[in-house]
Amino acid sequence: MFSRILILLIGFVCCTPPVMSADSLAQLTITPLTSDALVKANLAQTSQIQLFEYQSYFKTDDFGLVDANGLVVVEGKDAYLIDTPWSEQDTIALVDWVKQQGFVLKASISTHSHADRTAGIGYLNSIGVNTHVSAMTQKILAKQDQALANQPFNANSFTLANGLLEARYLGAGHTVDNIVVWIPKAQLLFGGCLVKSARSRSMGYIAESSLSDWPITISKVKAAFIDAEVVVPGHGAIGNFELLDHTQGLVKDYLTKSAQ
Repeated sequence: MFSRILILLIGFVCCTPPVMSADSLAQLTITPLTSDALVKANLAQTSQIQLFEYQSYFKTDDFGLVDANGLVVVEGKDAYLIDTPWSEQDTIALVDWVKQQGFVLKASISTHSHADRTAGIGYLNSIGVNTHVSAMTQKILAKQDQALANQPFNANSFTLANGLLEARYLGAGHTVDNIVVWIPKAQLLFGGCLVKSARSRSMGYIAESSLSDWPITISKVKAAFIDAEVVVPGHGAIGNFELLDHTQGLVKDYLTKSAQ
């Protein structure tokens, strides 16, 4: 299993809503994470891997205060972001924290086009960080006149830092472009907004979702990452493989009720 070394504030568990206030709370919580697999991996190698979950917060018009999860993955002194915080201001704060720990931020990868994953791309570009998104996400960002990643990738799979991070596109769900990121040495799956937290009882924002594809995509994720020890949803508390079953059940229930 996994453990948190600090206690985090727990926010709401919706995915990105359509209308957002300009009032970001400009605060972050950052928590070290570990897993049994990561402990074993670190015992077997000289370059240590560290994981940190961060949560940024945004006051939305439709759902109130919402938290968004991201990760800082560190190998040796090199740091990598999975998703940016929900604002440029929070991204600056996170980058400052990375520097204060003595780490060097090398790259980021965003798991879909919504602002809770991409709002910091422009700032990261400005300080020379490699920013990665899928070609599908890049196209959406361009259409919305948002900051573009400087290192988009075209394939359905992409590896970063010699396989430390593995990004996979397995199909549409929360959005048409959502990807997941696998950290094999920790057996940790960052599901992003494709995956709902255990406390989620509703679908959240689904205006851009592919509801009929979502359960199929989750089945593909389950087959691809059957060894996942830790699963990180886009919002809400970290869990395990059961979050994939929970998400699939939520979507299927929603589809059934919608058809009645």
